[in-house]
Amino acid sequence: MTHLTFGNELTKVYFDKEKGFLKKIEYKGRTIHLCSKLWSVQVKEGELTIADMTAFRHECYEGVLKLFWESHAAKVCVIVKNGEDGKLRFRIMTEVFGGEAVRRVRFPILEGMKFDTENYLLLTWQNGRILKNPVDTFLCKGVDVPFWVGRGKYGYEGEYPANLSFQFGAFYGQEYGYYFATEDPDAYIKTFAFDYNEGAHAMDFSVINYPENMGKTTSYCMAYDFVLKLFEGDWQTAAHIYRDWAIGQKWCKGKLAQKYIPEKLVKTDLWWLNFETTEGYSNFNLTPEELLCINQTMQKTLDCNVALHWYGWNRGVHDHDYPDYVSAEKKEQGWLEELAGWNQKFEEAGIVKFPYINARLWERTTASWEREHVHQAAIKTENGDYPHEPWAGRQLKPVCPATALWQNKVVDLCREYVLGCRFDGVYLDQIGSYNATVCFDENHPHPTGGGSWWNDSYHNMVTKVRQILGKDRIITTESCCETYIDLFDIMLVEDTTLQHIAFAALTDGNEQAVPLLGMIYGDYSLAYGSTCVLGEQNESFEFNLVRNLLWGILPCLSGVSKTWVNAPGDNSAVIKRVVYFYQENKDLILYGRLCEIPKYTCSATNSMDWVATDEQGGKHPYTDTFPAICATIWEDAQDKKQLLAYNFSESSQTMEMDGKTYEVNAKEFCKVAL
Repeated sequence: MTHLTFGNELTKVYFDKEKGFLKKIEYKGRTIHLCSKLWSVQVKEGELTIADMTAFRHECYEGVLKLFWESHAAKVCVIVKNGEDGKLRFRIMTEVFGGEAVRRVRFPILEGMKFDTENYLLLTWQNGRILKNPVDTFLCKGVDVPFWVGRGKYGYEGEYPANLSFQFGAFYGQEYGYYFATEDPDAYIKTFAFDYNEGAHAMDFSVINYPENMGKTTSYCMAYDFVLKLFEGDWQTAAHIYRDWAIGQKWCKGKLAQKYIPEKLVKTDLWWLNFETTEGYSNFNLTPEELLCINQTMQKTLDCNVALHWYGWNRGVHDHDYPDYVSAEKKEQGWLEELAGWNQKFEEAGIVKFPYINARLWERTTASWEREHVHQAAIKTENGDYPHEPWAGRQLKPVCPATALWQNKVVDLCREYVLGCRFDGVYLDQIGSYNATVCFDENHPHPTGGGSWWNDSYHNMVTKVRQILGKDRIITTESCCETYIDLFDIMLVEDTTLQHIAFAALTDGNEQAVPLLGMIYGDYSLAYGSTCVLGEQNESFEFNLVRNLLWGILPCLSGVSKTWVNAPGDNSAVIKRVVYFYQENKDLILYGRLCEIPKYTCSATNSMDWVATDEQGGKHPYTDTFPAICATIWEDAQDKKQLLAYNFSESSQTMEMDGKTYEVNAKEFCKVAL
């Protein structure tokens, strides 16, 4: 016998009997050849792999396989267990000798994953992206991944928590797929890596684990399970597998139907992000008087309650001088008192408003950097430097969220500006979107390197913010990292409509957005954002705004200008339809959840032309085709199923689903109990 075999009735893994390499997987009679080195341990002087080990043995019990490797340099143990529903669970432990120390542990490593037919990779970047034929359209091309999307060339790496919103993924073809996840309730910092395997023209997948006190500790014991499950289906199947585990974690403290939601959030029908530049000027520079006028006109024209996500509230330049939002000179001139007066007028007009405050960055060139000794609290690399984040060409440096200096600073900002200026809440940028960063400052109150301290620190910070702001003010953040949904009332899911940039440019349009937050946590978390820009062509604007709502993303606009307010144009009709449908079905969308994007047929189709823009400004035109009817299936708070659909075409259309025919009128929504 040349292999060690372990598994269950659905899935078996085969290890080389002499060395312990992972050789193949068998799933329902299919043999999948991998030949993977399974693990690697990075130490100060290099990397250790199975090839460096001089002895290998194994032990097998009922439902458990233990693999042991030893050499003069290290010993490694991998434990594989049978889990429920065909899952295989993996953990690793390692100890190094001879004055070495553990820096990173890459485990597990699955090498040579590929399909001979059309295939898809689910990445949990922000709200979720599907890459079509990822080896051919992305990995093998060697394109540089923009820093705010992740990183890599001939590969992609993203951190959890935050750069990746969920700790799972899926790679699937027509017959079967791989579901992989780390079931980590404490949100330890980790990296998911997808690399091009040139020899096999395939994909390698691995998880990079960061020990506490990395670079100094001589041992590492994985504190969570890596789960591998082979399955039949697509990204929705994988999302439902993940949901079964996810909603039992500590960040799901209760369904929305049982939780307190700020009244002003519930009453809001339309969110406005004054972020986009329109008509040759920046919406950041709109005066409070102009903003008030625009908001009042929007409320009257669209017959709805509006919330202003206010960029430029401080009369400063975006991405400059954080966290010194209001200069001493402007304070002396009475700007804060004037702003409080304007906010009272917004309140009297029934307009909700909350400011942008960055919860991650401090501008190194500000006088406050030296005055408040921020260098002591800033994140440090292994070399003692500051991580480089090239936002707007500035010297914006991430500050360690574990430090008292930064926690107190963010709380003080909220006290001075949110409370002092009569705002209805606060947008704490980047907590839910940008990656956890290992920090090596030994004077900070956390283990150097990895651990769960990043997640714990932001929980401490936002809990303090909540204590001073109270339960009735809205607290929100960028994107939708799951481990923070217990902190925020609603999350800004901005990526869904970014057909112009990011993965669309990297894959020449061979990608699409998917609504993971709604499908996994729709009854536990709310989302707005996914900006629909009024300057876009009417067809794409309508498509984005409608699909967002059917996915559970509350109506949101960007690019609203003074000209649009005076002459709303054609797209005002679709805004009214979307807002009205949300108003009529608010209980379903707030307290229910998206549970399925069903398979259905529709005779008519729509084609959408997009232009993706890469980091160098290069244009990548592509076309997507969609059914004329967009349909989703929801489950309300009483667990009753509802079909929600919208017809984009100019004539009545029918759709066939599960042997039934449904008719949807032109340019209208419909809701049908199932």
